[in-house]
Order: sequence, then C-alpha cells, then structure tokens
Amino acid sequence: MNNDFNNRFNEEINRYSKSLLFYARKCDWDTFKENAGRLFDYCESIEASAIEHKFFKISKIIVGVLLFMVIVIVKMNPDMYPRLARINDLMTLSAIAICCFEVYFFYNFRMFMKGKTLYYKKRREKFIRNIEQDFKENSVRVAA
Repeated sequence: MNNDFNNRFNEEINRYSKSLLFYARKCDWDTFKENAGRLFDYCESIEASAIEHKFFKISKIIVGVLLFMVIVIVKMNPDMYPRLARINDLMTLSAIAICCFEVYFFYNFRMFMKGKTLYYKKRREKFIRNIEQDFKENSVRVAA
C-alpha cells in the first residue's frame, strides 16, 4: 500500500515538473504560476494528510495505554494486597501524566496546523516565486 502511494505521488510530481518545464520553455509564465500553485497545493495536502495520520496513530496508542491503566486502577483491590496500594498510587500518577502529555500533544499539533494554515498564502506565493526564479535561471543557462 505504501509503495503504491509513493509511486503515485512520484508520478504526480513528475507530471507537474514536466508541465512546469513545458511552460517555462514556452515562456508562458502565467500558466506556469498556476501549475506551480497546484503543485504546492498538492504537496501541502499530501503533507497534511501524512502528519494527521502520524498524529492519530500515536494518539491512538497513547489513549489505549491510558485506557488500559484506568481499567487496571479501577479493577485493582488494594485491600486484598496492601502493597498494591503503592502500585495503585503510582499508576494513578502515571495515568495523570499520560493524560497531560496527550493534552499537550494535541494542543501542540493544533497550534502547528493553525500556523501552517495561517501563513499558507504567503508560503504559496513564496514557493511560486522561488520555483519561477529557478526555472528562469535554468532557461537562461540553457539558452546561453
């Protein structure tokens, strides 16, 4: 599955690069900018989906561990074995720490994604400007 996705992504990027090269050779910079913008949008959407996938994969593991610890804490009877009271306290503190980490992890992820979307337009314009400059420099070198 992952190889299929990677191959499809590489094919799409190659298609965009060939298109950009074609329009750069024709000196049709308006169409070039449109296609560069589409390339940026495509890469951003792939990157965002990969980041979200990793976040939710890690988040599911953390929530699963937390759920397991809560079940053990609730099912444990410290009256039966006095030493289990210490373990129960330790597991309670660990569960609270894991919960705090999950909240921090989620908040950090939201702030990261908010920052990416907040400056999306500026990053897109900078990407288009930089790629246009690179192609113009390469076309001048080839022509010389």
